[in-house]
Amino acid sequence: MCGCQMETQMQTDESPIVRTKVTDLQFSQSDKINLESLGIVGAYKIIKKDQLYVILTPQSSHRICIYNSATGEVTRLIPAGTAEGEGLYYLSMTLNGTTVSTFDVGTGKLAEIDLTQYALPGYQPVFTSLKAGNKTPSGALRLGERLISTGIYTQGRYCSTSQATGSDTYSVSYPACADPTLTDTLKSVLFANNYLMLKPSLTRLACANIENGCLDICEIQEDKLVRVNEVHLTNPRVAFNRTRPQGRGMVHPVTYRKDNALGFCDLTVSDQYIFALYSGRTYKQHKNNIDKGQTIIVFDWNGSHVRTYHLDRPCSSISYDADENVIYALANEKGKREIIQLNL
Repeated sequence: MCGCQMETQMQTDESPIVRTKVTDLQFSQSDKINLESLGIVGAYKIIKKDQLYVILTPQSSHRICIYNSATGEVTRLIPAGTAEGEGLYYLSMTLNGTTVSTFDVGTGKLAEIDLTQYALPGYQPVFTSLKAGNKTPSGALRLGERLISTGIYTQGRYCSTSQATGSDTYSVSYPACADPTLTDTLKSVLFANNYLMLKPSLTRLACANIENGCLDICEIQEDKLVRVNEVHLTNPRVAFNRTRPQGRGMVHPVTYRKDNALGFCDLTVSDQYIFALYSGRTYKQHKNNIDKGQTIIVFDWNGSHVRTYHLDRPCSSISYDADENVIYALANEKGKREIIQLNL
């Protein structure tokens, strides 16, 4: 639903918080994990939990790999496909307790993996569809018996779905940086692709936009969300098709210019902070390497900027380990992928 168009002007409106309170964050050489040597190809996102590394491999024959660093074993889950128990397009993962979840944009299903059971013979993740009621979700996670999603929604930016009753509750307007003359449909497309994370205390939600560099923070109040703050790192550089053109060709309601600075590559959280991996790259300069970043911006749960970390190599994913107070990152440089430890 989104496209790109050529534009000669370069990005110049980046927020100063990207360049303030900056600390160089060094990685720990001894804890590097070379994924190719483990037979894990095309790693894109990671989550670290105890001795387990859950790795999203969206272009491989299985969409999820779990590496047990204590035993050296690799377990593969969710074969590629559209049949029951298979999956198509995964962009992110979230951790809630001992459960990792990942949303399939292709099928509209949330896949949940129990990290205490995944290695048992015959284990299968639990799949839950969010497409009932003609919804078009683009991201989701679980909060108890409710599923919180965002997508191409005109009734509100977030939908809270009760599995017990099947009822949907929509809440929160779209971010203020959107052109107020846009229709709700165009606003929903503009803010469709996000990383969602719950505060470990399950009281707030962080939503980091991929294309626009917008961080939305909401308080969870029973079946609805209330916005606490929104932070904008760049203004989106886009063109809108406000009317559907005639013809059968593909139509992009929102077309990103090639000098649009990509927003967030990944998101991880603690009870105190939100760690946002920021790209700031443009397609004009970096082509298909746009979805990586060398900057981690730290916010508190009110949206105040705390500090900025600079990394000496591009990464595509980060995962905070509360027990160690360490960030594990997926370094991705010149096609070589390895997990590194960032000491805070």
